[in-house]
Amino acid sequence: MASDSPIALDAILALASSIRDDGAPATFCFGTDEKPFDSGYSQIYALKFLDNVTWAVEIPVQAGKSLGREAAVGAFVESHATTLTQLDKSGFRWSPKLIRHDTGHDNLIKHPYLVLSWIHGTELEWTDTVPSKPQNREKILRQVVDIRLELAECTMDLRPEGSEPTLEFLTSVVDGKIMRAATGKEPSFGIRDCLTHRALVRHVVNNALDSELFVLSHEALAAHNIIVDSDYNITGLVGWAFARTIPMQLALRLPRFLAIEPDSARETASQPPPDIPAFAKKYLQPSPALMADRQLVLSYLSSFRDDPDQRWRVILARSMKDVLSDIDANWRYLIIEACFGRGLHAWLANRSWLVDGTEGVIADFLVDFPSEKELVRQVEEFLEADDTEDESIREALLAAVNSS
Repeated sequence: MASDSPIALDAILALASSIRDDGAPATFCFGTDEKPFDSGYSQIYALKFLDNVTWAVEIPVQAGKSLGREAAVGAFVESHATTLTQLDKSGFRWSPKLIRHDTGHDNLIKHPYLVLSWIHGTELEWTDTVPSKPQNREKILRQVVDIRLELAECTMDLRPEGSEPTLEFLTSVVDGKIMRAATGKEPSFGIRDCLTHRALVRHVVNNALDSELFVLSHEALAAHNIIVDSDYNITGLVGWAFARTIPMQLALRLPRFLAIEPDSARETASQPPPDIPAFAKKYLQPSPALMADRQLVLSYLSSFRDDPDQRWRVILARSMKDVLSDIDANWRYLIIEACFGRGLHAWLANRSWLVDGTEGVIADFLVDFPSEKELVRQVEEFLEADDTEDESIREALLAAVNSS
């Protein structure tokens, strides 16, 4: 069945009843039979039973397009299910519970799906003026900090010595893009841009925070994925489909709703401004409201004191404070995000990676940015790390360096 084929509503209801031990009938709620919630990659239907239990049926009907091929949808569902299972086993309290999933098409709805517990509440609305009361903004921010620290603490994975610490982790992600660009599998990536990105990732790592400690990161902590009640109590987080286990300092970076980034596909695709240095300096300056929100976060993180019963919570809080208080936190956030986002990668490359807006150690890198000598060095490091003997790849990389 094609990924964009309509799903029969009666089949969704039949599926839900078949999963229940008592076979109880379900009905759609929140109007999702007429307009399902759209996550960008899935349609989500809310179902309610007579005993007031509510489920979410998530069907990734758009995922085949966004992931590049229909065959990836099953893997997408399996990865999402694995994440939710891991969260449940870890004791994390803020994610939906996985009830059932199927990665194939041999089921009642003829499509891969996940059935999840429903998190009651509404999507958080967060702008410079909403919530309007300072106490509600602070309440949300403190809860987000606590939940992120709990997530890190619940999912800590001490990798064995020799595993990829932060710089090697990021470099390996960029190397994958370089290989796909050099072999023609990802024509939207320019080889020279990828090499420049490879040179830049070393400037986003805080070596003082580096370790073999990896934790699970939500990776899409935007306001619409934070569910709250009418009193601004967070009831849960949704949108776990692209969560991943990453080095600790990357997982503790700015949450999306406190970051500066292109906020729409139109902005991401927009043409670069004529004066890129001036644009970079202005773009990376947070609004007064955003600065105030971040200061609340930093103040709360500073309040954590040594406590033998919460040793890791205190360590993680201090690490998060160090990451968020960095003078170039906005720029570092974008360079990290570009490792995983095709659109953001292109947007930054078309704006000289916003290096003119940086103020810290990256300033030393601006001389003759990016120099051919530096890019050649990246080529040699890439070839050594990839251990490839394909001379055509070397030629393609060096040709990209020599182009202007």
